Amino acid sequence: MSPAAEASPKAGLSVVVPAYNEEMLIEDMVTDLLETGRRWTGALEVIIVNDGSSDRTAEIIDRLAREHEGVRAMHQTQNRGFGAAVRMGLENAAHDLVTFCPADHRFSDKEFEVYLTLIKHADAVIGYRRERRRHQKLYPWLVSQVYHALVNVLFCQDLYDVNWIHMYHRDQLPDFLGASDGVFFLAETIIRAKRRGLNVVGVDVGYARREAGGATGRKPGTIVETLREMAVFFFKRSSA
Repeated sequence: MSPAAEASPKAGLSVVVPAYNEEMLIEDMVTDLLETGRRWTGALEVIIVNDGSSDRTAEIIDRLAREHEGVRAMHQTQNRGFGAAVRMGLENAAHDLVTFCPADHRFSDKEFEVYLTLIKHADAVIGYRRERRRHQKLYPWLVSQVYHALVNVLFCQDLYDVNWIHMYHRDQLPDFLGASDGVFFLAETIIRAKRRGLNVVGVDVGYARREAGGATGRKPGTIVETLREMAVFFFKRSSA
């Protein structure tokens, strides 16, 4: 089936929320997501994947799943990484359209409208955070620039931002879903989709700074693991 040929503005949507030590943010974020999302979708499912958290994240999301219809809690016993958490949620999604949302982000009405409109005419929609990159401090800006340059050069792409919110059609996912467990998962997924000739559309979206906790993507260990995953994909899985 072609893009969201069958999708409608009220199509069912599954939203995956990967959560690692997000006890300070996760409840407010999910409550807000339920309220906003249900104004835009015919049926909304929120899948929260606890990525081996050491704080109270697991306890909180289990309670949210008990208290709210449409909320599901899933757990990884160890911290496997962002990609593994998102993939686990996507593979267990129930609705026709699937997306994910970081635990430190609040989906706005405008974002829901844009993503759900574009996905009717595309196979995948990816968000570009141009405003964020313009206001980053030197180190995060440099890390981001180098990473995206490597992705574009090594894999012959022309992508402005691969690490933000994507939306897909669930029935197409098995054909291109990335195998990386870490940060490179999103880039790998989009590269696979484009190599299969799918229509990938980019859109400028808003971005708000994290309210609590800390980002892990720029830690030295994460950077090293991302480079390793890129090398594995380049040499072993690139033709897949």
